[in-house]
This record gives sequence, C-alpha cells and structure tokens, in this order.
Amino acid sequence: MILILFLHMSRFCPDIPDAAELDCPGNVTHGSVTLTAYHPQFDSDRKRDYLDAQNRKLYTLQEYLDNRAPYVTVGMDPDLQLPYGKEACIPELNRHFRRAIRLQVRDTHVDLRGGGYRRVDLCVRTQEDSYDDIVNMLQVTLVL
Repeated sequence: MILILFLHMSRFCPDIPDAAELDCPGNVTHGSVTLTAYHPQFDSDRKRDYLDAQNRKLYTLQEYLDNRAPYVTVGMDPDLQLPYGKEACIPELNRHFRRAIRLQVRDTHVDLRGGGYRRVDLCVRTQEDSYDDIVNMLQVTLVL
C-alpha cells in the first residue's frame, strides 16, 4: 500500500524531482571547488561591471529560478581559456533547488586569475543575494 501511494505521489507531484534530472552531464569532474557569488553593478560607468566577457547581459540565478533566463552566468579563471558559453554544472545547486541549474561560463575577472578549476563565481541579482550561504559554499563539485 505504501509503495502504491509513493508511486502515485511521485507521478502527480511535480515537487519531487527525478534523481536523473539532478545529475550533472559532463566528462570532467573537479572536487573541492569554492563557490562564490557576484552581482551586476548597474550604476557603474564600466560596462564590465554589468555585462559579461563579450559585452552581453549577465543572467542571474534568481532570473533563472523565475524562468526568465536561459542559463546562469558564471565566471572562472581567465587563464583556463574555457570557450565562451562552456556548459558547467554543480550538483549541490541542483539538489538544493531541486531542479537542474544550467550554468554557462561567460565571464571572468582579475580576482579569479590563478584560481584554476578551484573557484566558480556565480552571478546573482543583488548584493544581498550574494550573502546567501548556498552561493558561498567552500566545497562543491564542478562538472564540465
């Protein structure tokens, strides 16, 4: 009886994600990655404070969660020379938000130089959002 109830609930309750949806596709996994957050500074005179590495809009985690963005912009070490738009995945974020969070490496900053694959900077909406513990984790897994 319990099994039937569980199957019924998992079929009709969209709040219960399929575990496969939270997995990260990719060929290379990096552990012990520090996740930090940054936010666009729209009042700045410098375009780099509110646009990505190719002068395109920064998409925030909050926009993505509200279904108003196709991905979340992340920044990484420029010395890695990752291709613009490289797909990335952090399973800890997927599990926390109970959905796949699509990340794309589209930004960089001098502060990220030398961090290699050990640091990912996630774009969030505001300075207040950047204080959230979920976007400031010391140990996450990065899948590229």
